[in-house]
Amino acid sequence: MPERHRTPLKPLCQGRASSCGACCGLYNCADHSRPALRRLLDAHTDALAGAPRTLEGFREAGGRAAAAAAAEPVFASVRICPLLGWVDAPRSRVGCLAHPASTGGPDLRDAGAYDALTCESFLCPSHAWLRAEEAEIVDEVCADAHLYGLVATDVPFLRGVLAALASRVGAAVERRHLRRPTFREALRALFALKEELEPGSEGLFGAFRPDAAGEPVARSIDYAAVGRAGSPYDAILTCVGADPRSGNDLDRLEAEVRLRLDAAVRALTEA
Repeated sequence: MPERHRTPLKPLCQGRASSCGACCGLYNCADHSRPALRRLLDAHTDALAGAPRTLEGFREAGGRAAAAAAAEPVFASVRICPLLGWVDAPRSRVGCLAHPASTGGPDLRDAGAYDALTCESFLCPSHAWLRAEEAEIVDEVCADAHLYGLVATDVPFLRGVLAALASRVGAAVERRHLRRPTFREALRALFALKEELEPGSEGLFGAFRPDAAGEPVARSIDYAAVGRAGSPYDAILTCVGADPRSGNDLDRLEAEVRLRLDAAVRALTEA
């Protein structure tokens, strides 16, 4: 069980350099690759661009957005909100297109998958678990609208990576270490394991998989099935779905974890 943080955090969805739409269902799609999610966000943004700034206008446009994206949820309890899209001109920051900050005044979130009160009061589980420095590290290292959400919403994965590094160098990874570009890039490569999995892999959802009803259940690696007793990187491998049944090769992923950890350790300890 991860340790809860003791430092109050701002909402994680809008960081200094990154943004996340996980609570709006961004990653809850069968195809959650970067290109596929960009197409989904483009479809939502385009459908809502010319919509009247009214609840009726946004409900109608949201319906068109959902139809254009045609994304089926993996977990039934997590809705894919059609009001989620790009909130900046370069289309680099994801957010709610119905929020007053996006509409320029009216709050139109009642037209979405949830309602304004639910959206206003909700904070993702990571908000209760991440320490402020952990959140800042992910924000600075990922600095985007795709990888950031995959890492920030998977606390066991993040802590597994940081713990593995700490055990190798004998000290905790701190934000100040990111001043070294080579280490920042090496840490990003470790985090990027989350977006380099085989198509259809369950690893996107951390140490969980959907059951027959589309609800999350805990997953563990069946090492015995591949003649293994375990792995020193079990915490990381479990969170990336390194199990033959989830579409990934355990030995290949373990070797990749070791390779990227070695590179990060070298970058962190070099003079």
